Amino acid sequence: MSVLKEVTKYTRAALEGRLFFSYCAARATSIPATAQIGNIVWNPPGSGVNLVMLKWNAQVEVESATTLGITFGVSEQATRPTTPTVADVAGCTFLNPPTFTKGMAEAFAIGTIVTAPSPVFLCGHNTATIAITGADDQLDGDFEGMFIIPPGNVAALSAITAAVAAAGMTSTLVWEESPVGS
Repeated sequence: MSVLKEVTKYTRAALEGRLFFSYCAARATSIPATAQIGNIVWNPPGSGVNLVMLKWNAQVEVESATTLGITFGVSEQATRPTTPTVADVAGCTFLNPPTFTKGMAEAFAIGTIVTAPSPVFLCGHNTATIAITGADDQLDGDFEGMFIIPPGNVAALSAITAAVAAAGMTSTLVWEESPVGS
C-alpha cells in the first residue's frame, strides 16, 4: 500500500507521467491567425491521446492598450505546424531537468497552422497601463479538464483585438495526456 497522500487533484497524473506543460517566455502573442505566435500545443493525428486541458497562465509584460486580453482557442491541424519555433521549455511535470520527458503533444511558441484558432474561452482582460504604472497583469486559471483536444487539433493562447507587443507575454499551458477512448 502506498503511503503517498493525494496532495492535489493533479498529483496522481503528475506522478504517473501523464501531466505536461509548455512555457513560452517573453513573446509577442498574435490574435488568432494562421501565422500564430504565442503558446501553441499540437496533438498529432495518431497520437493515441486526448489532451485534457487543465491550467493556463499569462503575464502581459509591456504596455498593450489595444490587446484587451487573452483567449484560448482551437482548430483542426492534421499536419505539424510549419516554420515552428519550439516552446522555450516543455515536457512532463514530473521534473527531471535539464532533460524534460516529452509526451505525444508538441509545444511551440511560433508556428504556421492551417486554420486560425477559434476562440472558445476568455482567459482574462489586461489593463492598458502596463509598463506605465509598473504593474504587470498576471492572469491564471484552471480549465478543470473542460476542454479536450483530440488528435489532429491544435490549441493556442491568443490576444483578443491586437497582438501583444514584441517580447510582451510569458505564458504556460498544462494538460494531461489521456488515452483515446478512456
